[in-house]
Amino acid sequence: MNNVITGTFNTGEYHGYNVKYSPFSKHLLACAASQNYGITGRGRLFILDVNYSKQVTVAGTKDWPEGLFDVTWSEVNPQLVVTSCGDGSIQIWDIYVSPDPVSVYKIHNKEVYSVEWNPQNSYTYILSASWDHTVKLWDPFAAKGVSSFVEHTDQVYEACWSPHCVEVFSSVSGDRTLRLWDIRTPARAYACYPHETEVLCCDWSKLNSDVIATGTTDGRIFEWDVRKMLDPLFVLSGHEYAIRQLKFSPFERGRLASVSYDFTTRFWNWNVAHALQVHKEHSEFVYGLDFSPMRRNEAIDCAWDSLLCIYNDRT
Repeated sequence: MNNVITGTFNTGEYHGYNVKYSPFSKHLLACAASQNYGITGRGRLFILDVNYSKQVTVAGTKDWPEGLFDVTWSEVNPQLVVTSCGDGSIQIWDIYVSPDPVSVYKIHNKEVYSVEWNPQNSYTYILSASWDHTVKLWDPFAAKGVSSFVEHTDQVYEACWSPHCVEVFSSVSGDRTLRLWDIRTPARAYACYPHETEVLCCDWSKLNSDVIATGTTDGRIFEWDVRKMLDPLFVLSGHEYAIRQLKFSPFERGRLASVSYDFTTRFWNWNVAHALQVHKEHSEFVYGLDFSPMRRNEAIDCAWDSLLCIYNDRT
């Protein structure tokens, strides 16, 4: 496979933190970005339109007084987007109406680095993971929290729903663990898997219900079978620095992508020991990553150099 860049976009003074494809429209993207690398300044949500020739235009922007760190689309309403930010709050935006959020929730005490809507549209729950060491489960339509998951002992970097079991999610933390949870029994994680270094990201395979991957600060990707997680299935090495985000392809079993503080985006096949493609398009940390759920082999990243790149397999 030969991934080539088919489109780019520059967010100007705002530095990209994460980017997500709409689950309803193959043309729409949302990017959460921050001024001054998220240390100080404002945040901006970019709603982007990608046409068939991969030209990227701005469909709308939404501004917030604090830096925005993550973004997720609603799975039940194509107009709603959720962002999280550095003041511990979470915003719900209607991309076609007011410049102000529809709702704002302050449910964390520190930065919220991860927010994800449950992919099963019968479940409207959202997960948020924070540097206050907690993961929160909340209902955006009831405007209230449902459960708190408090077993991590350090910053929680990401919480990720299983696409196969509606009540199960994973979380990763600076306490060097991956934990698996069932929201029906929130008092304690039902599995905890230690790593040698901090774990910054995780993702479930979209095509294999038993496989999950984690990315660590030492630049390695671990593939796990949740039925027998004493040892990883295998380890993918190649990144020189910490892995900030990784995603499985929704179309090809075993294919995944990763982005890193080493300024690279890499495409892998878990049956191969090294990356199949290494892209060095960025001049700063690459922070965000997503595969298109509708366009086979298309992916996008975003970085602190304000550049978004769209990749596509042309072979």
